[in-house]
Amino acid sequence: MKLPNPEGFIAFEINNNEFINSYRKLSINNRINAVSNYLRICKTLLLSGKSFSDYVRDILIFSEQPLIEKYIRDGCENHRIYDAVCYDLNQIISICSTSSKDIKKYLSQSFNMDFSDLPEFESGKFDFDAEYFIESCKNNGCGIFAKYKAFLYNSNPPPAFDRSYLEKHLLPIEKPDPIKLSDLKHYEVQRKQIINNTLSLINNRPACNVLLYGDRGTGKSSTVKALLNEFPALRMIQLEKNQIQSIFDLYRELEKIPLHFIIFIDDLCFSEDENGFTVLKQALEGSLAARPQNVLIYATTNRRHIIKETEANRADSYIHKSDAVDDNMSLSDRFGLFVTFMSPNKEQFTDIGLKIAHDRGIKTDKEQFSLGIERFALKKGGRSPRIAKQYVDMLEGKIFPETDSL
Repeated sequence: MKLPNPEGFIAFEINNNEFINSYRKLSINNRINAVSNYLRICKTLLLSGKSFSDYVRDILIFSEQPLIEKYIRDGCENHRIYDAVCYDLNQIISICSTSSKDIKKYLSQSFNMDFSDLPEFESGKFDFDAEYFIESCKNNGCGIFAKYKAFLYNSNPPPAFDRSYLEKHLLPIEKPDPIKLSDLKHYEVQRKQIINNTLSLINNRPACNVLLYGDRGTGKSSTVKALLNEFPALRMIQLEKNQIQSIFDLYRELEKIPLHFIIFIDDLCFSEDENGFTVLKQALEGSLAARPQNVLIYATTNRRHIIKETEANRADSYIHKSDAVDDNMSLSDRFGLFVTFMSPNKEQFTDIGLKIAHDRGIKTDKEQFSLGIERFALKKGGRSPRIAKQYVDMLEGKIFPETDSL
């Protein structure tokens, strides 16, 4: 008796996968190593709660699939790539058709010993064809993008020669902010613009880079983060200001992925001598390299002037001041959509707080609530949706002294 032993894979980057290699090593001529690898397979499957076939399917889904990505980019017409996918899957089907009883029988025959007391795993059935994985890649991505939706950019990853640029530089966020658009109160007009623009991106229609401008705590960043929970096909990468020079590298790599991306830059502001300002202008508009159609930049700022003047320059000539204004305008103008979030008035502020409290099932007297939240705003130095939420948090947690909760 022989076990199927795959020679290698071409469409799925799994040649170095630990689980697959444990299966391959079952055929080595060393009893201790063979049994050890079998037990490793059993332990992995028992911990996962999955059958062998379902576990292998997940390995494929979460693997890098450059050939399938190219197949999708080329309009799903390259039959040679399709055949390569089928070649890999035929090998996988052979592996998954092997039960734990088959493996134990093979070990017993190979080493002339009884291995019937070894634990077993559920085999399951691998009935996933090439179309299944192509559609999965098209709709949910592959590799890290099939598993995660939000990422931080890592400018200085450790060396890893067996990993792609995106695998090295993108740090997955295991638990993204769960905030939903329905959690955000007021500013409906502003959010509608941003939602419609994002829908245009997802539906492969012309869409704009977006600058969300306004007072602190008005929900600019929350609006962007909530988009991720609204649109399953969307992925988001957060760049820090000092990482903007890597944006063209991201453009080059993200263009290959059959998903839609928002590059999120929070609290945008530059000093006059920062190189990131020029790079961002070029990335928005003005470079010979075109922006990929599946990528947009969404940035937030609470500064009227994105470029901060130094004390020396502030006292400088009229010409310098004029240049600074021109630079600010030239950057802002390159965002196709400019959305303003201003602080709410007293009535709007109270209404935001009441709606948040209602969502949480907190019963409160409207007049007392209005007095309490306004007093809280005075202590915090202003009104904003963030401060309204903080007030409701403290009300719900009964953190206030009795007199302050009114």
